[in-house]
This record gives sequence, C-alpha cells and structure tokens, in this order.
Amino acid sequence: MDPSDPTSQQPYAPQPGQPTPSQAGSKLLSKYSDTEHLLVRSGAAPVASTSSKPVIPLRRFQELEQAIRHAPANPEPYVELGQIYLDQQRWVDAKRVLDTGVQNCPEWEPLVLMREDLVLHLASQTLDVARTQHAQNPSEKTRYDLDQAEQNLANQRIRVCGDRYTRRPDEKEILVIWAVALRQLGRHDEAIDMLTTAAAEPELRARASLQLGMCLQSLQRPLEALAAFRKASMYRSPPPDPKIQQRALELATDVAEENRLIDSARFYAQQLLAICSSSERESVKRRLFQLREKEL
Repeated sequence: MDPSDPTSQQPYAPQPGQPTPSQAGSKLLSKYSDTEHLLVRSGAAPVASTSSKPVIPLRRFQELEQAIRHAPANPEPYVELGQIYLDQQRWVDAKRVLDTGVQNCPEWEPLVLMREDLVLHLASQTLDVARTQHAQNPSEKTRYDLDQAEQNLANQRIRVCGDRYTRRPDEKEILVIWAVALRQLGRHDEAIDMLTTAAAEPELRARASLQLGMCLQSLQRPLEALAAFRKASMYRSPPPDPKIQQRALELATDVAEENRLIDSARFYAQQLLAICSSSERESVKRRLFQLREKEL
C-alpha cells in the first residue's frame, strides 16, 4: 500500500468533529408543523444548513468512497459522506450514497433516517418550485403540477411515517404527522384512528385534538369537531402551544357561528381575544361585536 496514494485502501476513521453515526438522525421531519391545513415547514431549514458550504479536502471524499468500495457493509462511511453532500446541497450525490448505503445496510437506523429525510426534502423542493411557477404563471398546467407535487409530498410523508412508526412504535408523535398527510389526501377515517391514539398521550393531545377537529369538520360532523377544538384550546396540563390554542379557538368560533351556536361562538371569540397578538386584536374585537349583535 502506497501511503502517498490517496486512493489506497485505508481503515475507515471519522474526521475530528464529525458526528458519530449514533448522533446522526432525523433532521427534516421535525421541521414540520401541523397548525395549518397542510403540514408545512415551521422553518426554512432543509436537510442540512445552507448558511455555508464547508470545504472538504478532496482526499476525504476519496477516502470515504474507497472505504465504501472495500467494505460496503460498513454503514459509517455512508453516513459521513452522505452528510458531507447534504451540507454542500449536492442532493444527487447525497441520494446516490444514501440509496446505496440503505441497500447494503438496511438495519442501520441513522442511515435510514438520513435517506428518509432527503426523500422528503426533495419532494418539498419540487413543491416549492411548483408553487413558484404557478404563482408566476397561473394556468391549468401549473395548477396540475402543483396539485401533483402536493400529493407526492403527502404520499412520501405517509410512506416515511409508516416505515418510521413500524421501527419506533413508542414515538406517538409520528402518528400526528402521518394523520395530517392522510387528511391532506382526504383519507379522514384513517387519520381519525391515528389521532385518537395520539390524543391519549398528554404531550400530544392538544395537537391531535386540533387535527381531529379538522378531520371531523371535513366529514360534516360539526358538533364533534367543535368538541375537539374546545379540547385542543383548553387543556390545562400540559397547556397547548399558543399557535395551536389560537388556531383551535378560531376554528371553534367559525364552526359555532356556522351552526348558529351564537353563545358558544361568542365564548370562543372572547377566549381568542384574550390570547391574540396586538396586531390581531382589532379584527377579533370586530368579530366579537358582530357576534354580540346577532340574535340567538
């Protein structure tokens, strides 16, 4: 073995500062929020940071590629090389490495998580492009492309959540994300079953109840939806996230008014007034005034 040859076979060794495989994990699925009608990103962060692209010596790429060729059943080089490509936003190269890694090391969880996150990220990128194109040039074609991109992302989330929950059945939060994607595709009954299970977990019950109310609302079951929104907004321990509480109160007010439950609508609007931001206070006050003027 010639030590001056950077492609000569070397035992794999992580670079200093490189996350170990046990530290590598899911970075994208946790970036999603479910307080709106669709599962949308709560931040602009993709699979890896886009603030700067680290400069990696060419020798390191060669070492990792060589390590993969000589020991394809060792998952660690795939994780490191895949993370390098993700950090540099080289999505095609990252997918190639992670696809091969999962094929050769299907039981290595950090590698599987990275590939799942990349699949979601690429589908999200496609959706972003479709949204931009439709906004710039509205037409039947761009509308169709947008619909297809939305459905593709939802289907990818369903697949990833299903696989991930099979591996991690104790992580009930996956059920909420899974249910949101199902709801987006109109599969409300399946979503309701998952959300009912998730709502039994104290830390998830506000989120799950909000989504449950949305499903019931879509199924034209307003009284059940109203009860779910009420629960989502008024749990005491633990209290709901402020965004979830506000969204639940907004929807509860709408459902109550639409079904001529004016006293209830006034109550929810009053609760909403107490928690809304200063920029929203005037509009909520007007809504409350209109409700007070309505006959019971």
